[in-house]
Amino acid sequence: MTPLTLYLAKLIGATMLAVSLWMAAKKPLVLALAKRVIGDEVFTAYIGVLRTCLGLAMVLGHDVWSGGALPVIITLIGWLELLRGLLILFLPHDRLVAIFESMRLEKHYAAYAGGVCLVGVYLLIAGFIG
Repeated sequence: MTPLTLYLAKLIGATMLAVSLWMAAKKPLVLALAKRVIGDEVFTAYIGVLRTCLGLAMVLGHDVWSGGALPVIITLIGWLELLRGLLILFLPHDRLVAIFESMRLEKHYAAYAGGVCLVGVYLLIAGFIG
């Protein structure tokens, strides 16, 4: 396991765990923020730029498709972040709104927060054990 893989697992895992705890503690705020971001085309574009930069940094620095589950998961997260950023930047805004609405965030909130938490815990543990 490379030091970069372990570092990214710890960084991403800790971030995801913190965000999931924030989601659990501040549900009304998170829902309001999500609606405000998707409702504002400029802010949505800004998020797209940030996600694209983050994803590109990860893909350029850690494009590892072998060596076990952890490096592949880190690589997949980077590619997914890059793809999400590009989709946000290049899909028409009304299409992004439709995708967001189809996710039914409020109804499936616990599943989204729980999924973020589980992936974060896995990455954090794997990063420290690695």
